[in-house]
Amino acid sequence: MKQPCANCPFRKSIAYALSPEKAHDILQAITHDKAFHCHKTVDYSESHEGRVTVESKLCFGAVLFLENTVRGGCRSNVMFRFGLISKEFELNDLRKEESVYQSFEEFLEEVSY
Repeated sequence: MKQPCANCPFRKSIAYALSPEKAHDILQAITHDKAFHCHKTVDYSESHEGRVTVESKLCFGAVLFLENTVRGGCRSNVMFRFGLISKEFELNDLRKEESVYQSFEEFLEEVSY
């Protein structure tokens, strides 16, 4: 994983519609040591909420978002630190020019319907 997927909810160029509650839940999770997985790697076959599997990968858009918005970046989240330790991604892989949201306010304003 070297960049957010083409339709990552953290990319500015994507018209992504989340309920305000879901958008807040995502931010609450990633700022409180919860993992946030790429939606393309979550199993949605049985539920619209999805199920994380052993093949699920951390959301690289969330990694970049944390790097842009939170003191300590992605290392501020224990689950993303595990991702670094397990070599799921490396800090050298971060392409900071990726067009991801630069603030919580911007994310909430743009993705909420």
